[in-house]
Amino acid sequence: MKTACAAVAIALLPLAALAQTVLGPSPTVPAIPADVDVFSLTLNQVRQYSAAENFEVLGHEYFKIPERSEWARAVGREGKEVGSGLSMVKVYDGIAYIGGYNSPPTLFGVLIADVRDPLNMKELAFIPCKANTRCPYVDIDPKRKLLVFGNDTFRDPRKGRQLTPEQMQAEAGWSFYDVSDPAKPRELAFLPTFKGGVVHGVTIDDRYLYGCAQLHENSFEILTIVDFKDPRQPRKQWEWHVPGQLPGETPEPRNRAGRDGKPQTLRCHISYAYNDKLYVAYRDAGMKIFDIKDRAKPRLLGTYDYTPPFTGGMLGATHTTLPIVVRPGEDPDLVVIADENYNCPASFGRVVDISDLRHPQVLSGEREPNFETLSTFRLPQVVDVTDGRGSFICPGEKNNTPFVTVANGIHTPTQDLRSPSLLMVTWYNNGLRAVDISNPFAPKFVGYYLSPKYASWENDDRRTREVGQDPTTNLIYITDGNGGGLTVLRYTGPIPATPPLPGAR
Repeated sequence: MKTACAAVAIALLPLAALAQTVLGPSPTVPAIPADVDVFSLTLNQVRQYSAAENFEVLGHEYFKIPERSEWARAVGREGKEVGSGLSMVKVYDGIAYIGGYNSPPTLFGVLIADVRDPLNMKELAFIPCKANTRCPYVDIDPKRKLLVFGNDTFRDPRKGRQLTPEQMQAEAGWSFYDVSDPAKPRELAFLPTFKGGVVHGVTIDDRYLYGCAQLHENSFEILTIVDFKDPRQPRKQWEWHVPGQLPGETPEPRNRAGRDGKPQTLRCHISYAYNDKLYVAYRDAGMKIFDIKDRAKPRLLGTYDYTPPFTGGMLGATHTTLPIVVRPGEDPDLVVIADENYNCPASFGRVVDISDLRHPQVLSGEREPNFETLSTFRLPQVVDVTDGRGSFICPGEKNNTPFVTVANGIHTPTQDLRSPSLLMVTWYNNGLRAVDISNPFAPKFVGYYLSPKYASWENDDRRTREVGQDPTTNLIYITDGNGGGLTVLRYTGPIPATPPLPGAR
């Protein structure tokens, strides 16, 4: 007898039974003397005040460009200027496309830069966001020479998520640019979403945009697919949301409250499309996997939801759901999940077996898929410590608030282009980590890079945000959200020769 196609299937091990790998050691970063300006370091000083194993620093650039905000240029405030705070970075043929970051408020636009010479990186062009929005998330179709990025109004949780009157009227949505000449980007279209609304992670293929956007009043981001066969006339193809996201709806039982009794955060974050399947990170609603053979009528195949018993904290749990592609054209057996949790206790990475999706009964909708956690991984300094009352103790100055200043949670993993078993993972205050998942039951640390602590504003830690890789050189690029700009690295460590072990079933 057939069950509902929208499967919700989870295989969660008891907390004590989870195999946790600690990725160490814990590096020591040299202290920066009080008389040294961290936002004016030479390349040799960047190397001197950073820590690295199996990574070589080839270049660094603050991008102190004139398009930075007045705050970044130290206009109207005390203190020295900072560089550009940067977020998502995509690099092709030595050209970087980088979304500016807004916390601290340094750069509201997309920077296009020539990074072919790591010792002489320079701005080629700058595309400002729509007025009163930020645009940190970008993607590129290198064949069509097409740049896509989102414009959204940022609700700062440290300020009660309140919008200014100007932000409430801001044009939120997706921008499409022709970058056949990177120095002269040309706007093709703008697809609005919701005035004064939010959009978030975006990825594209050669025809479709997979994004998270607010489309309705009083809601967070929902999953959207946009058809840009003609990039001058993009159109929304499909939208989907978790029950409970829209006013008047009741959340499903697992999405009603966290272990602290507070409502869960139900919002789409980012998705990855591969081989006619879409892997979606949906914060406290977990991972959603869709069949998208028909982009106008995707079908939900399965859900992996681990909140509760785990916590998503202030931002919500599932940040990234990265399908591990081993052989082009084949469905993956594994997904690596990363949480973005500023709260205490800090989050971890998970390796999840999704091979059951290949079962004919699952694909036909006759039964629900079973997803299994193979391992979790964290860094040594974030192993949980509790006080006598059972409350977690974590590093940071503001543990009595919903925002812990030292961000020790995992952020964004990406597959290295040289081996399906090698991941480059940004870890906020803990920099960049190289992780070998050839044995997915026991992920292995194989390298790290911790930048100088470009600390500014209300942050007392580094904010290593995103990682990108140039397919033509295999160089690694990481961004800093505090105003530390862009760093170019060469990975010199071991490259796993074997693919990850196949699925457990």
